[in-house]
Amino acid sequence: MTSVNTASPHAPWTPPAPRPEAPRPAPAAGSPAFVTPSPQARPGEPKRRGTTRSKTPQQLRLRRLQWSLVPVAGLAAAVGVAYHRVFAAKSVLPVVAVAAVAPVLLVLAWSGMGRMDRPARRPRPLLGSLAFGALGWLVAVTATLYRDHATAGVLPGPALLRRIGGDVIDAPRGVLTTVLPAPGDAELLVLVSLSVWLAGYAGAELALRTTSVVLPALPGLLLLAVPVVLSTGAPGGNTATVALAVGATVLLMVCRAPGRRTPVRTLTAGLPLMLVLAVLAAFVGPHLPGVGSPPDLRDRVSPPPPVRLVGANPLDRISAWLLTPDQPLFTVQGPAPENRYWRLAVMDRYDGVSWYPTTELRPTGGRVPVAEGVDDQGSRTKMRVTLDKLDGVWLPAADRPDQVSLPGDMDLAVDPASGVLATGDPLRSGLSYEVVSRVKEFDPDTLQFLAAVADPEHTELPDRDASSEPIPDVDEFRRIAAEATTGATFPYQQALRLADWLRRTQRYDITAVPGHSYRNLRFFLESSKEGTSEQFAAAFAVLARALGLPSRVVVGFSRGTQTAADTWRVDSGDVVAWPEVEFAGVGWVPFFPTPGEAGRSGNTKTDPGNAPPAAPQAPPAAPEAAEQSRAAKDQEIIDQVRPPAAAGQKPDTGDDGPAVWWWAVPGALALLFASGHLGLAWAAPGIVRRRRRRGPPDRRVYGAWRHIADRLAEVGMARTGALTAREVAEFGEERLPEPTGTRLHDLADVVNGLAYAGGTADTAAADEAWRTAAEVDKAVRESEARPRLRARVRSRLSFRRLRDALRGEGG
Repeated sequence: MTSVNTASPHAPWTPPAPRPEAPRPAPAAGSPAFVTPSPQARPGEPKRRGTTRSKTPQQLRLRRLQWSLVPVAGLAAAVGVAYHRVFAAKSVLPVVAVAAVAPVLLVLAWSGMGRMDRPARRPRPLLGSLAFGALGWLVAVTATLYRDHATAGVLPGPALLRRIGGDVIDAPRGVLTTVLPAPGDAELLVLVSLSVWLAGYAGAELALRTTSVVLPALPGLLLLAVPVVLSTGAPGGNTATVALAVGATVLLMVCRAPGRRTPVRTLTAGLPLMLVLAVLAAFVGPHLPGVGSPPDLRDRVSPPPPVRLVGANPLDRISAWLLTPDQPLFTVQGPAPENRYWRLAVMDRYDGVSWYPTTELRPTGGRVPVAEGVDDQGSRTKMRVTLDKLDGVWLPAADRPDQVSLPGDMDLAVDPASGVLATGDPLRSGLSYEVVSRVKEFDPDTLQFLAAVADPEHTELPDRDASSEPIPDVDEFRRIAAEATTGATFPYQQALRLADWLRRTQRYDITAVPGHSYRNLRFFLESSKEGTSEQFAAAFAVLARALGLPSRVVVGFSRGTQTAADTWRVDSGDVVAWPEVEFAGVGWVPFFPTPGEAGRSGNTKTDPGNAPPAAPQAPPAAPEAAEQSRAAKDQEIIDQVRPPAAAGQKPDTGDDGPAVWWWAVPGALALLFASGHLGLAWAAPGIVRRRRRRGPPDRRVYGAWRHIADRLAEVGMARTGALTAREVAEFGEERLPEPTGTRLHDLADVVNGLAYAGGTADTAAADEAWRTAAEVDKAVRESEARPRLRARVRSRLSFRRLRDALRGEGG
């Protein structure tokens, strides 16, 4: 029993002597020095359930290093999740699951630090770990992406090794030259596997070989920039990825922070902090400079080789399709847009002999990007297209598609400029795909005074032959175009009058001579005056380019024959071609110069109006009225003479808004700066006064004295720090009335005592100092030596005086 000394309440307490204990046996030879034996149960005492052996600091540190591998794997997984904007999630997740966990386990196994009973003092050599990790990645990437080309599904041969190496080198360029989201091909997904594996492997090595708190997170954070940069321009955002990366980094730092808590308790305690910081990163991260607009490397990568197209030019097949009009080409299920056509291919290059399809096709996983600088508003419609006898490589769709779902065994390519779809393989009967399109309605009132886009590529007409001699046909086309559009004063009216002239002067005939070269078009315009929509569309496009209007030719089909509710069968006789002209802010607008309504049998119905070619069957009454209303508007524009005021104005190109903004921004910034300066100059004296009155009494006394010096400077005292307190008090005594001037000597004595005699001031002295400062304020305001208002305002607005006042200098 221990006795307590009660003689004095302040007597030191002496701890009792420890009980003698039997010496513990020494650890066996070869056992780790930092492992302590577990406590033995006393004789007769029941063994406690759940009793664990105590851990030394070395063991606790090792356990924390092991547990820190969990957030390392999470950060590597965040690198893989960041590819969700580059690839579809179903393609990325299996690769990420393997590449994030496997390298961490391999590093732990190679290091020999995975067991607590026999922990190694240091990991095994790094060189062997590098070889072990490289071999592990080859097996993992083969098992996940190249299984069909490997031995036993996991072992790559020499040929496969060469292919994997080539894919790793070409993958970044392949992603940058593909319309995102990219297809989930092995040659592209290998980049995901490699970046995630490197993040997990490097982070695990740093976690086990260093004691740094944050260094193991560095590989994952650096490699996170790879998918972020590659996904520039893709739909969606990186908010969730940033939050996941921040959460994993916080957990890693909490787990590796010094302390004596167990790793489980440390991770549990760090979860709230992780959640708070992750949510904060999700909200703040997108608004940080540079995060929302990472650098776009696509313009710095050479374009990919064009997709090889195997098949005849659709424009050349129009006559053949019209002569065999009953071949079923494809079926469409879904609401067909009224008075619209199924777009097949776009011809935007002309060499004087033929119009050629676009070659700027880029691989895509199904997404069609929005055209740049063009209003993409319009009604969205979803349809399923099933092919029958349509061959070639072009896929029909309504207007400009947004999303296409093809079977997984077919490659899809898209022209971002026109939105046309193609595949690298010939079409087969029975192929079915879904397409979501955006159907635009064009308002003549909006188009009436718009300017045509300055696009030399789509206004070029070859005017020299192979021997560099002028081609006389070009001058003749310019003459015909000028004659057909006489009196037109703006681009939309020119296009309307050109289409109207072709409908009035030429005839539709499916037996006309095919072709659309210069010679064919001269024969069509001046001699035969008969042709199919091939000649009408090609002639319009050439004549439009002769006028300086950017134009192209589109081949497609009319709506077809309705066979059931929302089901349309399109035959070969429904083929039609039409031209398009590009207008600023709107994009490509279709025109229909073919006269009448061409049926599947080739019979024509003469119609001198402005109605475009329609489907074989009669359209419903409401759409007919709507189309006639639009045709009536176009007819009014054809006959309209532009008002004098409008004729002298610059065409509306949609660029006036940004010009106003460029002038408004500097003005707004100047106004904001001036307002801020005025407000700060007005508030500065009060800010300085409140700052000087805060703090301990000594500081308040000094603040009052500096305030008095600033006020005396207004009545002539020099603004310099060389004056002593006595000199300041003498100047105040000369300029200020009694008793204010006399009291300054008393305050000067207090200031000198604080500064040089080691004295201290109490609250009463500080309050008295500020009462003296208030009397000085009143006396200065009533003094005749005070400057005039204009001089005081100019002094207060001075940048130097304002700076000195906010710094507390000025006296």
